[in-house]
Amino acid sequence: LEGAVGNMPADTQAAAAAPTSEKTAPVAIELELSNFKMEALMLVIVAGLVANYFYGSRKNAELANIWEKPIATVLQANFSAVGDGRQVLERDSAADLLFYASGRRHCKYAQGHLMLTARQDPIALLNDLTANNHEKLEVEVTLNDNLPGFVFAAVPRKRSKAVNRDRYDVSTFAKIATHDNVPASIVLFSESSDITNQLLDSGLDKMLAGESGLLEEIYVTDSPAEKPETHDFKREKRLLVTIRLPASTAAGIQSFREALEFVFYMVDYIAEGINLRAETTKKLGKARDEAFKEFARMAEQEKQEALAKILADKRRAELDEVDKMSPEQRRKWEEKDRKKQLKKEQGKRTRRVK
Repeated sequence: LEGAVGNMPADTQAAAAAPTSEKTAPVAIELELSNFKMEALMLVIVAGLVANYFYGSRKNAELANIWEKPIATVLQANFSAVGDGRQVLERDSAADLLFYASGRRHCKYAQGHLMLTARQDPIALLNDLTANNHEKLEVEVTLNDNLPGFVFAAVPRKRSKAVNRDRYDVSTFAKIATHDNVPASIVLFSESSDITNQLLDSGLDKMLAGESGLLEEIYVTDSPAEKPETHDFKREKRLLVTIRLPASTAAGIQSFREALEFVFYMVDYIAEGINLRAETTKKLGKARDEAFKEFARMAEQEKQEALAKILADKRRAELDEVDKMSPEQRRKWEEKDRKKQLKKEQGKRTRRVK
């Protein structure tokens, strides 16, 4: 090896012996704002969404406090138990608040849904603005079982086709009704003119035609909104009302309170002021018998299937006992069973002849 090195040219040997002094120069990174446009835009969007969420949530909390006062006043004047004892409105989301009340004559309980604009959610807010949705309170009162049962509805004309198409109770039992005191912007659905006239005499016609126009939709029904799938569906008598929220001024809050008070006045009126004619009551019963005939058949079929299963299980258990018998016992049992089956067949033939 030393000889090989000695044979190398002098300049080559010097180059090989000399230490390497050159290093790779570092690459310069240009930190310019123009290189982070997308990141900056994303940060702005995220910051905007967060700010909007907190602003929208705070604004809705302020509105909820405003509307909770008249709601609490009316509920506490009508029910013995309201909310959880500490607060009336329970927050379900930043834009949805619920209430529950019980302990009142003529009804089992009442529940409500205060629906505010989703100010904290830009997409939902845009949807509300596009669909022209507005803030409202939906109230549902479950009435006592001994109150009159019928179907009646008053809805905005623009909603009437959808209601008649989508609600089982309205489309099955009610027809469009007219009344001189109800504005053309409202469509009535009723089972009888007797029901229509008596309900409107409660002052409902004035509430529907009033300047405030806060009562948007009202349903009085003893049947489900959706078509039942089984015969043992729950049948409850209910009063459902949608009240539009006005501007949160003193006058608006007063109008809202009067509309909510009218809802519970209607509960008493249905119980004490409705006195249907005998022919109307007969018509209502006949309509329900016809509509629920299918469910009566389903109930009878289920009853027969259950009975058949019981008899089949009994027969199977009986045959299992026969297998354990001696030949003589089995012969006696078969003879007895043959006579029993013959008697049963004779009974069937006799019923068919009759």
